[in-house]
Amino acid sequence: MQHQEILERLERIETAITAPPQEYLSIKQAADFIGVSRQTLDLWRMNAEGPAVHRVGTRVLYSVADLRAFMDEQRHEALQ
Repeated sequence: MQHQEILERLERIETAITAPPQEYLSIKQAADFIGVSRQTLDLWRMNAEGPAVHRVGTRVLYSVADLRAFMDEQRHEALQ
């Protein structure tokens, strides 16, 4: 491996590490993030349930913060 190629790879790694985390997710990404199906998110959205959504034009996006807050709200202590 040549010196220049190593430097280019290191630069790509550094960029990936320092890139800001993705703040908004698509429906599929959001479903994967919280472990439900896309259909479940669609149903929740149609029934005004589930995590908050953001509409940008025709796109529906979910913020990671809203998904985390929704999951925190769903937390229940196990019965002893």
